[in-house]
Parts: sequence; C-alpha cells; structure tokens
Amino acid sequence: MKILAVVDGKPASVVALKTAVELAERLRAELGVISVRSGTHAMEDPAPVGVDISAAARSTLPPGIQNLLEAADVLAASGVLAPFKTIKLRDVPHGHLFFGLRTNGERMLFCERFGGLIAELNEEIAVNQYNLVIIAAPRRGALGRFAAMNVPRQLALDLHCSFLVVRGGTPDSRFVVCADGSPSSRRIFPLFQKIQPAISGPVDLIWARRPDEPMAENEKAEHCLAQAHAWLSRCGKSVRVLQPEGKKRFELILEAAGSDAVIVMGESHMHDVRRRTLGTLPLKVMARTDSSFLLVKQSTEPDPEMFEETFTCE
Repeated sequence: MKILAVVDGKPASVVALKTAVELAERLRAELGVISVRSGTHAMEDPAPVGVDISAAARSTLPPGIQNLLEAADVLAASGVLAPFKTIKLRDVPHGHLFFGLRTNGERMLFCERFGGLIAELNEEIAVNQYNLVIIAAPRRGALGRFAAMNVPRQLALDLHCSFLVVRGGTPDSRFVVCADGSPSSRRIFPLFQKIQPAISGPVDLIWARRPDEPMAENEKAEHCLAQAHAWLSRCGKSVRVLQPEGKKRFELILEAAGSDAVIVMGESHMHDVRRRTLGTLPLKVMARTDSSFLLVKQSTEPDPEMFEETFTCE
C-alpha cells in the first residue's frame, strides 16, 4: 500500500497530512508528500539543487519547498520522521524532490511539482504507483460545487487512483460504506480490504433504496449486504446494515452519515459525457457532505462472490 498526502501550507492540509500519517502507520504503508503549485519553477529564483541545505536556511527556499518542510515538521512531531539537519534537492520534470528518513529506517519522498493539480498528481501516481491520495478540500457552497476549481469534482472525474477527501471524519470515526451490489459498489471492497485493519470505529453498510426498486435490484443488494456484513464480522468489526428508503438516494446517504463520518463509495463507470454533464451519485454526495469522503477507483469489477472465505482480513 502506498499513500500520497497533498499539502499546500494551509491548516486543512495539516489535518489531511495527519490522517495520512495515521493510516500509513496503522497499515505499515509507504507514505509520500507532495505540494503542487500553479505556474512553472522558471518564474522564481532557481532552487539550490544538489547541495546540502541546512534546515535553518528554509526561509530562503521557494514556497513549495517550505510547504514540504513544514509538513516534515508535522511528521517529526508525530514521531514518524527523523528531524532534518540538511536536505538535498534533486531536479525532476516540473519540479524538485528530496528525501527524509522515517524513524523505521525507510526513506520518505517529498516532491514539489508545478502545473495543474490533477495532471501533476497523475504523473506522480504513474511514477511511484500510489494506491491512495489523501487531500483536504472543504465543502463548497451551492454554486461552488459547479466551479471550475472544484477540486473534489476534478479528482472524481480525472484522478487515476482512489482518493480520500479529509473533512469531518478520521480513521477512528464511523465508516459509512455504500454497498448496494452494483458494479461500482463492489469495486469498493478490494481497497477496503487493505485499509480495514486501520479502522477502529464501527462500520455501517448502507443501501439507499428507492420506493420502486425492482425486485432483481433488491435481491442483488440484499446479497451484497449479507456477504459484506459476514466478512467484516469475521474481521472483528462492529457492523450495522442500514436500508433507508426515499426518492433521492444522495439525501439518504447524507442523513445517515452526518458530519463526522467517513463515507465510502465506488466510482461510477457511466459514460464520461454523462458523468460530466449530469453528475453521479458519488459526486452529489461528496459535494454536499461535511464528512470525509473516500472514492474508490478501480478499473476492473471484482467477482460478485468475492466475499467467500478466501476474502481475508489482510
């Protein structure tokens, strides 16, 4: 498991970083930190590449490197990272990187990139094969949900891996997992299998059902809920099954989650034009919730019977 935390120097990104640290420590996962800035590094004084830079000289460094060093301070205070005495910057396409040393002896990558947020995250994902991006993105108002700079929407539409938007929920919060038996909901569980050892709170499996739901959909959802409940119970989790009914499914999910949970949904694989114009259920929920939101992206659909005894608890 490889986790990438996005920082920008704002207080909300510190909360996201601490969430990433907590998950990485519990899962014994690799952790990287990235800062993405618009423009190009040609617009500022060249960074001192290839030489030892003392921690005391950070005020002379570009803002993106300063953001990364502030993140390193948070990690050191958490006991995860050895404090820096010096760093040595390396040039990479569109930016710079340096390494820190975790207290367990592993190297930790810190990367500054210039360009569009999603494009640069996708490049970093491709280079280092991250499984999960963790980022802070406060909920916007009614009009802001449709703005061009709506980061969660951009992540949902174009990021090339799963991501967690950190808001009100933490790894110790209640997880609300949407499990209706659809292909998108089944895509949740291979990743959820990897992260569930880090979850200490209860898990609610929710099927937001419409009043006129066809019988076949009812049977598929009931089967998925029963299998997921049995698997999570085998893993020692406290599990509930919720089946609220109403015409607007996103409102049922929002009501069940409240403002301090972690909502888990699978990416919709409807046609791309329809996703971008009409929106999807995950987009509607993510835009309106104050809870944290984990969107699982997986290109292949798991076997419907994936919850058999061979589906382990990692």
